[in-house]
Amino acid sequence: MRIGLFTDQYYPNISGVVTSITMLYEGLTNLGHEVFVFTSYDEKFSDVEELKNSHVINLPGKPYPFKGLKDYRYTPHRKSLVKVIKPYNLDIIHVHTEFNIAKIAIIASKKLHIPIVHTLHTLYEDYLEYVSPFFDKYFHNIMFRTLAKMFVGTISKASIIDIVPTLKVKELAKHYYMKGDIRIVPTGIELHRFNSSNFTDTQKEDLKKRLGISKDKFIFAYVGRTSSEKNIEIIIEAYSKLSNRDNCVLLIVGGGPELENLKKVAKNYNVYNDMIFTGFIDNIDIPIYYQIVDIFVNASKSETQGLTYIESLASSLPLLVQKDDCITEVVEDYYNGIYFDGVEELKTKMEEIQKVPETLKSIKANTRKSVQKYSKEHYAKSIANIYQEAIAKYNNKKGK
Repeated sequence: MRIGLFTDQYYPNISGVVTSITMLYEGLTNLGHEVFVFTSYDEKFSDVEELKNSHVINLPGKPYPFKGLKDYRYTPHRKSLVKVIKPYNLDIIHVHTEFNIAKIAIIASKKLHIPIVHTLHTLYEDYLEYVSPFFDKYFHNIMFRTLAKMFVGTISKASIIDIVPTLKVKELAKHYYMKGDIRIVPTGIELHRFNSSNFTDTQKEDLKKRLGISKDKFIFAYVGRTSSEKNIEIIIEAYSKLSNRDNCVLLIVGGGPELENLKKVAKNYNVYNDMIFTGFIDNIDIPIYYQIVDIFVNASKSETQGLTYIESLASSLPLLVQKDDCITEVVEDYYNGIYFDGVEELKTKMEEIQKVPETLKSIKANTRKSVQKYSKEHYAKSIANIYQEAIAKYNNKKGK
């Protein structure tokens, strides 16, 4: 098949959506399909390796005038871009967004008679402040319903099949105006990249030295985009309340729109000098960071699946995460991770974990075997089967 992956997010941005698309691109390519990524990026990034080495087609756009959306772009003349897409003779369009590039995909589908499959990667309630903090604060429900219908509902209606990563997201489908054929397919990752056997003790010790972390420190770490919906402030607050903070360090791995604000939060809680903010880390270098950590911490309630959770488990790293229905299929309490609910419980669990190392050792033994179902290969095969179904349904509907 000739497959077009349409997305508003791609390299050099790093996110769960980008990781998911990359894994799908590589998995489908390995199965023998021709895959093309259609996105919009600033031309100054054209030398980025992931763009040069992949079939990435730029649909030129301009940056949005919103601080929280500075990594996204919009294209004012969408219909004219059909001529850019047409020469690729696509058999299927797979849309990984609900916004700018989704609108282009819908136009291309109608003009070129190509079926659409759509994946909902994100639950948007916690992202509305990026569009309008005022309306989010005072008219949240109205704003959500309007935008969900306008964006998610529109691309879902244009799609033959919708894909979601978990049962919880499928249960929310009507809330997002998705009413058609909905399939659950967990996103895959390249599990072997995160295997602890890939790294020597010397490599891990060298990284700790570069970060200024002594050998005896217990390391809590958040890995991912530093944005408001991730609730990283909760982790910093809980860390500031620890009675045994001298024995540990909090590592924040990643960049994003809230990075500088989080540093201010750390200073307000008087823990800035006890923390390490790495800033943006290239995706290729991320796996070794998991290897120097004792436990992964995340307070987000906006995950649809939590790819960094799966990366952590693939790295044999236990999880300490906010309890949330969306991740129950990934995290089993006191089996491969530990749940908390709120600042005070997080603080308590952080202290307990350090005091009872046997608990962490027991959980660590289950981490890697709990994520074998999230392999890149399994993900690509499942999606390819859905493409075949979508094409057949589309042709039947058109009477071909």
